[in-house]
Amino acid sequence: MNETDLFGDSPYSIVYRNPELLTAFGLLVLCEILWRKFYRKEEYGTAEAAASVGIAIGRAIAKPVMIFALAGLYIFVYELRVYTFDMSKWWSWVLVFIGADFLYYWMHRFKHVIRWMWADHAVHHSGNRMNVFMNFRLGWTGLIVGTWLMHLPLVLLGFSPSAVITAYALSLVWQAWIHTDMIGKIGPLEWVLNTPSHHRVHHARNPVYLDKNYAGLLIIWDRMFGSFQEELEEEPCDYGLVQRLTSNNPIKIAFNEWGNLIRDVLAADSWRGRLREAFGYPGDKKAVLAEQARLRVQREKARQVQAGPAAGE
Repeated sequence: MNETDLFGDSPYSIVYRNPELLTAFGLLVLCEILWRKFYRKEEYGTAEAAASVGIAIGRAIAKPVMIFALAGLYIFVYELRVYTFDMSKWWSWVLVFIGADFLYYWMHRFKHVIRWMWADHAVHHSGNRMNVFMNFRLGWTGLIVGTWLMHLPLVLLGFSPSAVITAYALSLVWQAWIHTDMIGKIGPLEWVLNTPSHHRVHHARNPVYLDKNYAGLLIIWDRMFGSFQEELEEEPCDYGLVQRLTSNNPIKIAFNEWGNLIRDVLAADSWRGRLREAFGYPGDKKAVLAEQARLRVQREKARQVQAGPAAGE
């Protein structure tokens, strides 16, 4: 069983085998560059984009290690499956895609609230500009943080590992074009799909936006589970980590949060404290939660004031 048989398509292999997608991505980059230069009158951020490409190269080197380490486990779990879905049927692909998108939502949410996982995922949020090169900022340590465990329930149900990973990859391909601040809101589709507007919120460090909009393709999961936040005209998105990272060194970016985690674990004065620093909510974001609560109260009071005169008429 080769890599494609077991692990399906990666986002990169899907794009490379479909030149029209690669062409569309290139055109999007060109449009962003021209839009920033002539409309926004600002730099595109070449050094930051180059750092993103460097991170992607490191990720590509790390991927075969993950495949080798996990191949036996995925085969073992699939042998224990409770049912066998026929992937030649269209409805099997519908089911696996909905299931993969649902699990992606929870995997993504866990990455933001469990520091051990955030240490890897913080790489993706390290960019201080929102552009399509943000797609390339993926951590190198996915094998040790354990997010791959989230795929296994679908394999145990009876979807082949290749189908599960391909469905996950298709979700990532969709997200390639939503990493941009060039495209505004797109009407009724905002209610169902993850869009550039929704994903700008996800990458923003503003207190009102932090830890919101975890969706892959379907934004309905955020609406269902209370993590949705609309992009507000009065609150422009400020991108990057809470503790802003300005380095363009791919190695520094890849291991920055791991260094912070290790420092805080060593500084803790008890085993409970060490476990909290390693697996609790990321420490640099705790103060923002209090600010979120204050803003919620503030917005609710403002709504009550606005509703007051109308209610008395």
